[in-house]
Amino acid sequence: MGHWSLADTVRVHISGTGGRTPLFLLLAGLLGSFLFIRLSVRMIRAEVSWWPGNVQPGGLHIHHVVFGQAMMLVGGVGSFAVHGGPLAHNILAVIFGAGCGLVLDEFALVLHLEDVYWREEGRQSVDAVILAVSVIGLLLIGQAPLGGYVGGTSWTPYVVAAALLGFVVLCLLKGKVWTGLLGVMLPFLAVVGALRLARPASPWARWRYGSRPRRMARAERREDRIHRRMVAVKTRAMDAVAGAPSPVSLTKHPAARPTIVDLPPSRLEVLLARVLRPLRDPGAAAAVWYLRVATAVNVVTGAVVPFRDRVRAATNGEYVTAFMVSPGFTGAVLALVLSISLRRRKRAAWIATTVLAVGYTLVIGITIAAVPESRGHPFNWASLAVTLLFLTALLVSRPVFNVRGERGNVALGLTSLLIGAVVAVGLGTLLVHATDQTPPRQWTASLRYASVRVLTVSGLFDLPGITVPGWTDLAINVLSVALMLVVLLAFFRAPRGRARLLPTDERRLRALLRAYGRRDSLGYFALRRDKSVHWSPSRDAAILYRVVNGVALATGDPLGPRGAWPAAVAGWIADAHRHAWVPAVTNAGPAAAVAYEAAGFHGLASGDEAVVHADAFAAGDTTSGPLAAHRLIATAGYTTAFRRQRMIDAEDQRRLGQLAVAWRRHPAGFSAALGRLGDPADGDYLLAECRDPNGRTCAVLGFVPWGADGLTLDLLRYDRDSGRAPVDHLLTDLLLTAAAGSAPELAGVTRVSLNITPTRRPTRPWHTTDPQHLYAAYAPRRQPRYLLYERRLDLFRVTAATIRG
Repeated sequence: MGHWSLADTVRVHISGTGGRTPLFLLLAGLLGSFLFIRLSVRMIRAEVSWWPGNVQPGGLHIHHVVFGQAMMLVGGVGSFAVHGGPLAHNILAVIFGAGCGLVLDEFALVLHLEDVYWREEGRQSVDAVILAVSVIGLLLIGQAPLGGYVGGTSWTPYVVAAALLGFVVLCLLKGKVWTGLLGVMLPFLAVVGALRLARPASPWARWRYGSRPRRMARAERREDRIHRRMVAVKTRAMDAVAGAPSPVSLTKHPAARPTIVDLPPSRLEVLLARVLRPLRDPGAAAAVWYLRVATAVNVVTGAVVPFRDRVRAATNGEYVTAFMVSPGFTGAVLALVLSISLRRRKRAAWIATTVLAVGYTLVIGITIAAVPESRGHPFNWASLAVTLLFLTALLVSRPVFNVRGERGNVALGLTSLLIGAVVAVGLGTLLVHATDQTPPRQWTASLRYASVRVLTVSGLFDLPGITVPGWTDLAINVLSVALMLVVLLAFFRAPRGRARLLPTDERRLRALLRAYGRRDSLGYFALRRDKSVHWSPSRDAAILYRVVNGVALATGDPLGPRGAWPAAVAGWIADAHRHAWVPAVTNAGPAAAVAYEAAGFHGLASGDEAVVHADAFAAGDTTSGPLAAHRLIATAGYTTAFRRQRMIDAEDQRRLGQLAVAWRRHPAGFSAALGRLGDPADGDYLLAECRDPNGRTCAVLGFVPWGADGLTLDLLRYDRDSGRAPVDHLLTDLLLTAAAGSAPELAGVTRVSLNITPTRRPTRPWHTTDPQHLYAAYAPRRQPRYLLYERRLDLFRVTAATIRG
């Protein structure tokens, strides 16, 4: 056998496969320039005296990305302009690759628009180089993207490419960026990544694992066991090649804010305000009701076929209708969304509606001016008058629409429009091409037909000669409506609630709990730091709430004396309306339900709270039920321990926290929880621990204080292999110990709340784990809890927010 060299490998596998030599040379130039420039900047960073320093003509530091751009320009333009044979193109490929290496080495600088080369953010440049080298290398060995997708007239490559692209997107949603991006070239990576668990911080985990705690626990363990180690190895390798970033990242200095000078209003502004102020609220109400009427008219004309055809025939001729009046469901949906947003006083909705109304007014005016026959129809003048009245109502009521949207709504709306349009037009094109009954089928004509139907009013544009079934047009209309809804909802998002529980607020809340905490067993959960607080004017009462999907969701009773509740409730409702939030309350007690109903809320029973009194339970039957089971389990060698959190050392606290995460399971019906464990501020938090005969912890219960004489169940975790028996044993022993007063940690405890359970009953007799029957053997006293909402139309939205929050 002869000697086989690298040159032979390159000649056979590169030069002999479709002329990939320029691509190989491009890759070599990219790698060479990247490694050289990294060596250079590391030598400059080390202040090596004999190495040339930075390029600074006249004191101006020129980054090497500038040289890279010039080389890419020379190589790219030259490859099109020069016809000098293979040698010239090979040279240009090396130049272009070297320029790519220089540009990608400062990719983070271009991304952040500041010099982050030696900061932690600078690692993104190395990531970009690795990704580019990987993709070019795969192309070099003949690996085409998306399973070999190269286009063509057959529909099979498009279906395969679309399916593989779906797996890539799923990988990205699961937080697997590298797997997803490389999966474009290596489809098996995308398929495997899409089928495996998501990373804990990914959007997929937030959406799907919130109600599946065991799966989230598995994802967290896998993240700690595998991914963190891989990241550590990758980081060490990147530091060895590219250099480690500086240990301290410099922060960006905030730009100085301009000074705002308040100028007094002019006389004309004062006069206009005096005249128009009484018309603002009626004008806003009139605009909302006009859009509601337009919605109803559009629905009727769209549903009744003869009426719809007659109206369309009239509007296609010399007649024009008033603003937002068009026969069809698309116009009805648009008018409905605008009316809802205007009713909530959103400024973005006012701007969008005003722009549309102005544009439509101009269209009517131009039509009447340009078409002489249209001037003789009174209907057109009536449409113009109605549109002008609607526009006047919007302009007069402008100060009423003062609710600003969430930051980033414009960017999110434009992004939704771009991505949604690509998806909707792409699906529409596939549908049209598959169902076109006029041969020959052409992708260009199908794309134009779908684009016109999805993105425009088709009556204003000519459609190509394509014949499709009615269900195809209906499906495309549904895609158009869905796209419009997504974009509008993105533009009109209400501002999210910001957690404003400051240390001073928490100290004041703890003082209120000490004084009034005995009234509500869920009062301690008001100390969750992911909630916002609204104080009464005198700061003697507070309502704690979270904003979930535009719903300001309060939990439990207000804190403070009952006499101060009405003022706190009224202020909280007004604050919610100012932010276009839907106010609602969950798990409110009977007294709080009365206070909220007095403010105009509607209520319905949402669950029962199970409260067990220790003395009554200890005096129960010892021959059956939990007392008998408790005696048997204790005989088997199981022991219990009760400790306040301030008595637990750091190591033991860490161990219990790990068990709580590993055994994460939320029993059905737990709708209130503190959401933290081991916080030094929660020194009175009680942890109850059950240990098996070998001294191993098999169940953990956590209780928050309920005044001075009560506890509320907050945490329930147990080992799956041990079953639920240790939990019942632990709860029974806690009640017996509290009744006997034999443990200082339970001194004075006379009652225990087992949290809230739904009001439903089991639908089948063998469903013995229903929350209502889970603690039935403890003979608890049931106390009702209520869900309260302001408008009946908001009940579905409030229910969804309650489930999510």
